[in-house]
Amino acid sequence: MKFYKLILSALFFFTGIVLSVMAQGMMIIDDVYVTVDEEKGDSTERNIGREILKTHKVVDVAEVLSDEIIEATMIRKGAYGNEVAIRGFSQSNLRVFADGTILEGACGSRKDPSLSHVSLLTVDKIEVKEGPYDVTNPGMLGGCINVITKKPRKGFHGEILGKIGSFDYWSTGGYVTGGNDIVQAVGGYNYSESGQYEDGSGNKLSSFNSSYSQEGRDMKAFKKQDAWGKIQYDLAEDQSLLLSYTFGEGRDIMAPRVGMDMERETTDLVRAEYVIEDLCGFSDKLSLSGYFNRIKHEPSDKFRTASISNGFVTVNEVQSIITGGKIENMQITDLGVFKYGVDMYYRNWDGFVKRLDTGQQLNPDLFPDINILDVGGYLQVDKDIDKWALGAGVRCDWSYTEAGREPDGRLKFSSAMTDNNSKSDVFPSGFLFAKYYLTEEINLFGGVGHSVRTPTGVEKYLQGNANFYGNPDLKPTHNTEEDLGIEVNTQKLKFRAKAFYSWLVDYIYQEGPGPKTWTNIDAYILGGDIRAVYDLIYGFSIEGAAAYQIGRKYTEPRNNDSENLAQIPPLKTKAALHYDSSDVLDTEDFSFFGTFEWVRSDKYFNADIDAGEKEISGWSVFNLRGGCKYKMFKLNLGVDNLFDETYAVANSYEYDVTSGSGATPNIVNEPGRFLWASLSMEF
Repeated sequence: MKFYKLILSALFFFTGIVLSVMAQGMMIIDDVYVTVDEEKGDSTERNIGREILKTHKVVDVAEVLSDEIIEATMIRKGAYGNEVAIRGFSQSNLRVFADGTILEGACGSRKDPSLSHVSLLTVDKIEVKEGPYDVTNPGMLGGCINVITKKPRKGFHGEILGKIGSFDYWSTGGYVTGGNDIVQAVGGYNYSESGQYEDGSGNKLSSFNSSYSQEGRDMKAFKKQDAWGKIQYDLAEDQSLLLSYTFGEGRDIMAPRVGMDMERETTDLVRAEYVIEDLCGFSDKLSLSGYFNRIKHEPSDKFRTASISNGFVTVNEVQSIITGGKIENMQITDLGVFKYGVDMYYRNWDGFVKRLDTGQQLNPDLFPDINILDVGGYLQVDKDIDKWALGAGVRCDWSYTEAGREPDGRLKFSSAMTDNNSKSDVFPSGFLFAKYYLTEEINLFGGVGHSVRTPTGVEKYLQGNANFYGNPDLKPTHNTEEDLGIEVNTQKLKFRAKAFYSWLVDYIYQEGPGPKTWTNIDAYILGGDIRAVYDLIYGFSIEGAAAYQIGRKYTEPRNNDSENLAQIPPLKTKAALHYDSSDVLDTEDFSFFGTFEWVRSDKYFNADIDAGEKEISGWSVFNLRGGCKYKMFKLNLGVDNLFDETYAVANSYEYDVTSGSGATPNIVNEPGRFLWASLSMEF
């Protein structure tokens, strides 16, 4: 109770300051977390720094993105391991990278979305790119999220961080870094766990799925640990070699949306990069990189009633390995800044179902040794001409997919029951983007782009049973998108409004029953967002933002008569009051800061009911965050869902491949009032 009294006292103190200022007519909002990349002309990149992560409870990255970016919406899957959608693009339609390497989970039901494999203490910055305006990486249909991790530094530095919160949540960890002019290294460790949270009505996390046994109703929500290290050799003044390794392990991670929980899950991320600068006049920066990312995923029904009724525990053993590399050259010329290169990645995805007690394989070909190979080349150029900032890029990919064969040469289950176990595709992509400065403070921007993403191994080759399987004849999805917007950046005001239209050809969509599988349809997503930040006085600022998009089908899948496209969030709005004393105090030793925000979402009434979605009620919540910094110490505290509302933020859509029948996942409510505090020491 002392912990909660401490937090409440601090919150009341902070709220008193806010109310006293509002009574004097002063309201503000500071653009403390999102910056537009000034080196590019596309206005589509947002950056969230590691200091901003500390101002959130940060159980996982998806929650932060959903709060910091108005056009982002979280897909709640449990207390940990949630997913995020950007402007209606999510899952495989939104690529995730870790330091430029492709990051994918191993679960066919996406119980372990890509961001769940990111160790939070390693994060230095998160880049979010919207739309098809980058050709330097493959498969960026609706954009991408790139998590950039900390690099080693010279000297000796480090940080120790501890965090506690409601529902028995706690986390602790730290890192140290140091080195000389030749060698630098960094290493760290983090551990976190949580009990089951309750929603605003007191419903525990396990209550959102009736299949939990008594043991499951009493289990922890998750336990997770991560360890990482990097070492950099400066081989010469203009040459460096960076080696990195990250290990993560999760235990008993609850997944109430679907039929199994993660009994154990491990992550191995290995990367090497060699950089040469100022090479013989034809290269300002030449980089060669390679990586090996392996995810082992072991969901089971250990905590479900099925294990009791069957008399044994069922386990899925799944492994996803992605090996890739890139050679990229950047050259600065009078014609522009050129970036060109080649990249490739190879993914093997294999999984089977077995009995835990005897080891008997119940389904040896759930993911039948699926192989995906992609090789691509690209050229991107940026050029400033007078008041214009121009960007263009072109890319071409060759992709090959195949699955392991049955003794008769065919897949056991497929939409056509043919021997079409392999397929290759060649597809171009590219973009044109322009920004025009009406004044130094106001610019107009717009562009058109085309991007492609290939079907996943599960969508093509899943071998569930005769009523639920993949479709090996799926075509790649093509997105042709147009964007148009305006930006205002003055000393006091930061304003951005943007609209987009995405025409989706061969959009990969689920269909069923009879049987359940995936198909291609044509559709579109139309939407926009607006955000304004205005600095007032004495360190205060105000913020207002809104985002809305609609999705409609041009063609419909089998047994689906709805025109609504699934997973398109309704209108979301946000208003916030921010304070940062560093803007007014003439000292670096001490500062304090805070945010009081209101976030609201309309009712989810454009649901694709035929695809398994449900209408979700609108919601409105208030969050309060604050903290202070004194020399090397920083205290952050806050309360999310201040008034203990009961609500859900996102819908169910993707099939549950662990259920054996492709059941539609359950909707999971958000946590009720969540109080948290963190204390860190940097040196």
